[in-house]
Amino acid sequence: MANFILAGGTGAVLNYALANYYSAEPTRLESGLEQLLQELFLQPISVLRAVVPAVFGFFGGTLLLLVWHFLKTRMVRFLLAYNGWFLHPKRPIIKLWYLLMIAIMGRKMKKTGYYQDYLPSLPVPPLKSTCRKYLDSVRPLLTPEEYEETKSAVQEFQKKNGRWLHLLLKLRSMLMRNWMGTWWNDYIYLKQRTPIPFSSNYFALGKGAMTTSHQLDRAAMMIYTSVKFHQDFRDGKIETAMLNKIVPFCMDGYKYLEMTTRIPGEDLDKIAHYAKDNPRHFVVCRKNKFFRLEVLSKTGQVLPPKVIRDKLEQIMEMAGDEPDTAGVAAFTALPRTEWAKIRKRMEKNPTNRQTLYEIDSCRNILCLDDEEIPVTDLTERGLNLFHGNGYNRWWDKSVQLVVLKNGVAGANNEHTALDATVAGQLWEYMLNAEEYDENGHVLDTSKEEVFPLPDPTELKWELDDFQDDLMEAKRNVAELISDNDVVVKPHGYGKGVPKKCKLSPDGWFQMSLQLAYYRMYKKLALTYESTTTRLYHLGRTETIRPISDHCAAFVKAMDNPEVPAEEVKALLKKAIEYQCQYKFEAMRGLGVDRHLFGMYVIARGINMDPMPRMFRDKAFNMSYTLSTSQTPVSYTNRWTEKNSAVAGGFGTVCDEGYGISYIIVGEETVTWTIHSKRSCPTTDSSMYHDAIQKAMTDMRNLFDV
Repeated sequence: MANFILAGGTGAVLNYALANYYSAEPTRLESGLEQLLQELFLQPISVLRAVVPAVFGFFGGTLLLLVWHFLKTRMVRFLLAYNGWFLHPKRPIIKLWYLLMIAIMGRKMKKTGYYQDYLPSLPVPPLKSTCRKYLDSVRPLLTPEEYEETKSAVQEFQKKNGRWLHLLLKLRSMLMRNWMGTWWNDYIYLKQRTPIPFSSNYFALGKGAMTTSHQLDRAAMMIYTSVKFHQDFRDGKIETAMLNKIVPFCMDGYKYLEMTTRIPGEDLDKIAHYAKDNPRHFVVCRKNKFFRLEVLSKTGQVLPPKVIRDKLEQIMEMAGDEPDTAGVAAFTALPRTEWAKIRKRMEKNPTNRQTLYEIDSCRNILCLDDEEIPVTDLTERGLNLFHGNGYNRWWDKSVQLVVLKNGVAGANNEHTALDATVAGQLWEYMLNAEEYDENGHVLDTSKEEVFPLPDPTELKWELDDFQDDLMEAKRNVAELISDNDVVVKPHGYGKGVPKKCKLSPDGWFQMSLQLAYYRMYKKLALTYESTTTRLYHLGRTETIRPISDHCAAFVKAMDNPEVPAEEVKALLKKAIEYQCQYKFEAMRGLGVDRHLFGMYVIARGINMDPMPRMFRDKAFNMSYTLSTSQTPVSYTNRWTEKNSAVAGGFGTVCDEGYGISYIIVGEETVTWTIHSKRSCPTTDSSMYHDAIQKAMTDMRNLFDV
């Protein structure tokens, strides 16, 4: 903006001076600038009399523009920070709020990234409110004695240490647009030393029906549409995600959809983003071998799908029929410190160092798998996307596109920099932008164009000094894969049923999984439900805690024959209303978990000794037995149910728990993905899935819809 103002203002000064000194006749204008410069030395006073007003006008106009931009930015941030429009949408004042937003921002959608500067800062919730919500959320999970101990610790925290920690967090929020800063990535992801395939990575299935049975055509289209998305994002053509068509979401995370990887460190990993290197290549994994494939011309033009398909045919021939058995990709499934030490040794070899750079910096990875899994077998598709054969997934990479032999496609994403709502919009774009001819082949749009690009090349490794490491890595990844217990299945109804009951679909499905868990284990479990805070600058996620006294009352009453059906329905409604209210507040940055997390990090950072009793209490140190997420599949008007993704999944965060993803596709379908560990004797993904299905059926029968 500054450069634009400076250039425009300089031109205005010269034009003003020329206009005052010379006529508009062409013959006079030809030498106008030359004469102006001559007279500046011969008659400086006369020239300055004409130039000075233009200079003052330029600086005055520039100052007014800057003041208007400052005031506009602060006003919009103030309006967007107001919670009333979201939490109390029916209040009369909301109409005034809406009119002010329209007056300042207009109705027309702006370019991608336009709204970033207008997003409000992430708030710090009131300490009293956080403590109250926290106690409400843990009360149903504790015995009366345990709850009294927790209540005492929380009250002590609120009166003593918590006040100072909260104040320090408020001071931090005054210095940063988002007080979470790097804390979230560092402490939740990058400091973790455990293997990442099932703790950090997640997968997304493609469509529920066949698009094309031709593997290379589908793969070429996946590459083409993913690169086009990034170029459209760069050029401001991707629709900004909006709430109620007026409130923008933060789009900062979209830059990590390409050219991004997680680099292992001995104590702390890092996220590397290679946009400055401007890479033009994909890396293709075939038969456990890796190939470099250029997908952009030297001018930055993405190759047509037909050209990409021809290049992929070359890779198929180069890969041959025999897979590489070295299994170097298994290194990325090792505990992070082990992988960091091995990688450090590998980088001493120039060949390995170059190969690692090509993989790290590539736009994304394409995996051409040998498996032919029916498009209707969602569980097998999910398992394949999650881990492949153990040697054909590079789990450090932000985005990996996977295409099976029969053309079925999906994706595997590393979570550190890439929340599912960000990857979801890329996936929506790709699935709805595919084009094939009547035979399922990509369209040939390159007949009159020449693309002189190098042929694909195989990336080489020198691994003589790593044979023992490879054996250990392959043993480790085989163990991780064998411990996976995954089920992916749709249910017979979707959001249409709860909507007929005038209840929130998300709250309905949350209560169904709570009822199922209670029936299996005769207790409730601490539950994490993810929601977005992207309504704020650099916002990521917050936790919804759906467990409440209302939820506990409902699950206990559901199978109690002495409780009338109408009373059970009333309890269910209260449980869902509580979950909805918590969700709305969490989206507005008023949740519990991030606030407590921030104060905990500060306490550790200043070496508070002893740590507050609340942070040492049983309730605070309970693991999230149920880690749940309802991932949207519809983000823009591009979405169609026919081309929608049908499922996605992630791993459990607790050895004795479940990772639960549910994706709502239209009115009639919700697809559940349940993950647990076979090594845990008390969990069973199939049994839990069946229990959820029964709970959903019983809840529907309760309302007779």
